[in-house]
Amino acid sequence: MGADRARRWKLLPFRSLSLPPPAAASKAKNRPPDVPVPPSPARKEAQEEVPAEFLCPILGAPMTDPVILPSGRTYERACVRACAELGLSLAPDGVVAAEGSTPGGGVAVAIPNDALRAAVRTWCARTGRAAPVAPPAEEAREAVLRAVPVARAPARSASNLSCSSEGASAASTSSSSTSGRSSREMAAAEVEVVRGGKAAPKEKEKEREKEKEEEPARVADAEEEAVAKAVEAGDEREVEAAMAALRRATREGAERRRALCVPRLLAALRRVLLSSRHTAPARADAAAALANLSLEPENRVLIVRAGAVPALVDAIASAAAPPEAREHAAGALFGLALHEGNRAAIGVLGAVPPLLAVLAGRDHAPRARRDAGMALYHLSLAAVNQSKLARAPGASRSLLSVASDDAEPAPIRRLALMVVCNVAACAEGRAALMDAGAVATASGILSDDGSRNSELQEWCVAALYAMSRGSPRFRGLARAAGADRPLMLIAEQASPGVHKEMAQTALRTMLGLADNSDDDQISNSRNNEGNHGGGKQPQRRRVASWSAPPAATPTSSHQWRSVCID
Repeated sequence: MGADRARRWKLLPFRSLSLPPPAAASKAKNRPPDVPVPPSPARKEAQEEVPAEFLCPILGAPMTDPVILPSGRTYERACVRACAELGLSLAPDGVVAAEGSTPGGGVAVAIPNDALRAAVRTWCARTGRAAPVAPPAEEAREAVLRAVPVARAPARSASNLSCSSEGASAASTSSSSTSGRSSREMAAAEVEVVRGGKAAPKEKEKEREKEKEEEPARVADAEEEAVAKAVEAGDEREVEAAMAALRRATREGAERRRALCVPRLLAALRRVLLSSRHTAPARADAAAALANLSLEPENRVLIVRAGAVPALVDAIASAAAPPEAREHAAGALFGLALHEGNRAAIGVLGAVPPLLAVLAGRDHAPRARRDAGMALYHLSLAAVNQSKLARAPGASRSLLSVASDDAEPAPIRRLALMVVCNVAACAEGRAALMDAGAVATASGILSDDGSRNSELQEWCVAALYAMSRGSPRFRGLARAAGADRPLMLIAEQASPGVHKEMAQTALRTMLGLADNSDDDQISNSRNNEGNHGGGKQPQRRRVASWSAPPAATPTSSHQWRSVCID
């Protein structure tokens, strides 16, 4: 074999894919550097597009005077009037259709959407656009006629057909008879044809009833959306307009108040009350709306669970809060305290001290003091709040000072005595009241000739009876205060009833003739009113705390809060 052959290398052409070709590289060297292109005016306007909720579904332009219909949708008022003039109506799905029986029936129930109108104006001012102008009546009619949908397949009955457009109506009739008609005449003719169809009256009635049932919920949803957006935006004018609109909405009826009590709206009201940057009218309207919502028993637990109580307590306790907001906040706490399950929670959240300060303060409005007193009365029915009042520094003296002041109005004095009776239901409360001189105060009110045969006398007897239960100190304090004479007169001259029984029991305890046990209480039974003369002892029952007011008191304390706040 010969010598090994030398290895041969074959060179192949190779070009890197990452490098540009020579021609391209030379062109890239000679090209000038890129200069940033400024955005065109059209692109800048596209960034500031009008929000969809500001546009009228019929006109397609920002609304000047938006109104809410029962369907929950918002339209320009001029378009709603044009529908009424043309005999058309706006269906719940937003389609323009023929009205079944009352043309333009939706106009009478149109509600102005003040919050949305304020939002549109604020947005225009912020973006530098001109404020929208109300469209002319003729333009609104043309927009309504353009929005009329085309008729569907002819297989359906005439009662289910919507009002057809101009082209569809021209196709259904001869060209010679419709060529000279205007669009308005054609729409009117089509409406008459649709009305002429025979529809089942029962189905129409069912649909109307269903719409009436769903109407409050639709309007409440629209109101909720407008208020929530206004509060989230944070503009003061929008928030003030939204709170005023919500306050008016809570006065429209019980069904509307139940529909408006939703977590999103309650969170918005809480946010307005807690924020000091909002205007005084906005905070006052928010407190009034909560007070109106608390009128419905179904709403009371929902309001407490939504966290509105701390906001109401802050509105009462804060010195910077508007007086009107403080007054409405006291009314709202009164309404919430009517529910037995809310009383302990409201007391734990710190509502007792500010309510007591409002009741005892003469510089507050009479309505605020009255609502604060009623709230305290219902809160003090819970044992945990009785202990809070007994331990609060100066609480017993403040209540007794209000009750014994002749310059105070009689309803305010009576409310203070009502709270004293509830506090005396626990041993801790009886001790605090006796230390503050409650026995002498009640005896002085009973000895006053001006208060005899009044509600104050009844509540003083109830207070003495409550303090006599299981307290050895009561006998000596009552004798020192001279309570035996007025109690003896009431026991002899009062008409048979709980009032007389309590006076007799307190008198026997003071004289040492009976022991009023802490666990026993005279029952408020009408069947035992005539059993005292025959030597028969009145029936007793075991109760946890003082809860039965005398027979002469109003049957329902809620009657003071039975009307909405204007």
